[in-house]
Amino acid sequence: MLLTSNRKVLYGLILIGIVIIITMPDVIIGLLFGVVHFFFELLFISFEWLESLLDHVVEHLLHTELHETQTIVFYLLVGIAGIPLYYLWITLRRFFYWLKKTLPVIWTQCKTHTIVYWQDLSLIDKVKVLFITVIVIYLASFIFM
Repeated sequence: MLLTSNRKVLYGLILIGIVIIITMPDVIIGLLFGVVHFFFELLFISFEWLESLLDHVVEHLLHTELHETQTIVFYLLVGIAGIPLYYLWITLRRFFYWLKKTLPVIWTQCKTHTIVYWQDLSLIDKVKVLFITVIVIYLASFIFM
């Protein structure tokens, strides 16, 4: 449980973050692309290191030439990559089965909730909701076009 002063600091930081995201989206997107690029470079360097290590180990253990070493290392890397891909395939199949089961239920609940909410609104509130929606779409057209 957060203290009141800590909660105010946390809410203030969240508000500052939202303001920064709204006022400088290009900087935030550039920063995110930079971080993703850094992690892909790190992943690539790790892969190259693993490949070089396997090259040296296979070459010294089996006393093979360059082409044979590359062939053996390629099939070793394919075998190593196949195991996580198999488990990813199994996990994705379960996840998509779960989505297939739950998304129609969630969609029906949201649609029912929206219809009931709309029917409970007065005429003035319906006009307000439509007006706010049109204004938000109009303002969003400046950002996304």
